[in-house]
Amino acid sequence: MSCGPGIPLSRTAVVLLASGLSRRYGRRDKMLEDLGGRPLVEHAASLISRMDALTRIAVCPADRKQIGERLIDRFVIAVNQKPKDGLGHSIAVGVKVALQFKPDAILVAMGDMAFIEPWMLRDLVGGLGSGGADIVHSGGSEGARPPTAFGSACFEALSKLEGDEGARPLIQSGKFRIASIGAPSPLLIDIDTKEDIEIAREQFRIRERHRSAASPVSVETEAARVPLGLQDDGKQTKEQARGVAARR
Repeated sequence: MSCGPGIPLSRTAVVLLASGLSRRYGRRDKMLEDLGGRPLVEHAASLISRMDALTRIAVCPADRKQIGERLIDRFVIAVNQKPKDGLGHSIAVGVKVALQFKPDAILVAMGDMAFIEPWMLRDLVGGLGSGGADIVHSGGSEGARPPTAFGSACFEALSKLEGDEGARPLIQSGKFRIASIGAPSPLLIDIDTKEDIEIAREQFRIRERHRSAASPVSVETEAARVPLGLQDDGKQTKEQARGVAARR
């Protein structure tokens, strides 16, 4: 998409979701799993903490205090007392705190997406505002993917979300103007299972090899060249990512 003046990050509340139940991952909390020598959640958190946002809010579970303790020096902590109520409820918890800062936009990011990049966040909010969209997501024509930016027209509906579908009901409601940035699929990998974390570790090792070799091809450019598909459920992305990792 072509970004207009949009809304600056300095007027945007960024909400990082880190209170999921990790049902498909097993007994361990995936947010604390090691990826490249750091907990998984730290990758998205570190990037967001370096952005010039109006405020940064991390939605953390009440019963797993290690996550909130790790993030409290850089984020306002919104405690989710009912993670079992689903992704939509987690978003609503963060949005209600975000609204206290009177933002012009709210950007929702996932704690299990380790490969998001700064340009994505800037382009997402850049597509909002006068003459722009009400919602800008990171996917392409195949479907919506987080991170996702929301303009003020969505705030009330966001604060009332419930259930496991997250913000999908808003995106599919037909009530809002929707746009996307078409981010490369390797940047949108999320971690749901033990197999996913191994794929992410291999992708991380590939990126580290590029950095160590001081290759003239940037990490972002290399990622854009990987021919990965993009689907709403992420299955094609992960399956093709396995093939790419194997070829490397």
